[in-house]
Amino acid sequence: MRGVIINADDFGYDDDTYRATVACFEAGLLTSATILAGMPATARACRFARENRERFSFGLHFNIVEGWRPAGKSSTLCRKDGEFFPPRMQRARAMAGLIDAADIRREFREQLAELRDHGVEVTHVDGHGHMHKYPAIMRVVREEMVRAGITRVRRPQNCYAEKHNVRGFLNERLLRHFGDLRSTDYYVGVDALEPGWAQQLPAILPEGITEISVHPGYTEPWRKVEGGPLMEPAALGMALEQAGIVLRRYHDI
Repeated sequence: MRGVIINADDFGYDDDTYRATVACFEAGLLTSATILAGMPATARACRFARENRERFSFGLHFNIVEGWRPAGKSSTLCRKDGEFFPPRMQRARAMAGLIDAADIRREFREQLAELRDHGVEVTHVDGHGHMHKYPAIMRVVREEMVRAGITRVRRPQNCYAEKHNVRGFLNERLLRHFGDLRSTDYYVGVDALEPGWAQQLPAILPEGITEISVHPGYTEPWRKVEGGPLMEPAALGMALEQAGIVLRRYHDI
């Protein structure tokens, strides 16, 4: 059996991504989303999640690479002015041991609390910029997830359009830091595929359950490429049905 969870990252980032993500949900193929805390449309995303918890799954899109800490709170995750280090620099700092576990812990707790305070049933966790997969971060995130009673997390990417991809091999080695947390069998990000990702999808999905992530939006060209096939889903929906691929949510793993 082949199943697919289609997850929208960045839910709540701004009005544009909020409206596009809701449109994808209502069109019928999007089954899941992860919400960014502390963003302009976070409250609306949380309200949608609260009202649709029986239809879809909603998680935390844990963010330590974009935005600012509140004034007066220093952190090894941030520059002196309080802005988070960008993804490439944050990855280097994580691998060099320059991030304090207490700062990761505080961020996770505050972001999770924001979603739960808005009534969101948080079913899973992933990372903005895939930062959660790095060992120094994942070890803390795993502890906090267990503490919070959340058992599902996005695995590092192991599904690519090309069969033999060295990044997939390296990502597999990171799984030992995930402990007993549950994940899909496979994960692929649309940003790793060609613009015609929807045409490729049925052919590359292996047996088991695969998560695929998209970043819907109307104004930025790359977001339009990722979300477009879900807003007009007839072709992709038919292709998935003909291939016997079943839509799933994070509740199902």
